[in-house]
Amino acid sequence: MARISLVENDQASPEVKEIYEKTLRGKPGNFQKALAHRPEMLKNFLGFYASVGRSLERKLYELIYIRVSMINGCHY
Repeated sequence: MARISLVENDQASPEVKEIYEKTLRGKPGNFQKALAHRPEMLKNFLGFYASVGRSLERKLYELIYIRVSMINGCHY
């Protein structure tokens, strides 16, 4: 069970719904749904995440993503 509740689209504020639709194309992940409790944090994170993703080669980015998941024991 999640320790932080997830903000689903039907529970989201208008600001969060706009982020879900425009930035995340209607498909927010669980991490984004958890951050949605603080819309300003969600917006800042998405900007940071996008800039990191653009600064690395796609293959390296994916390898880092997989390695961090392995280190954290994340099978998700």
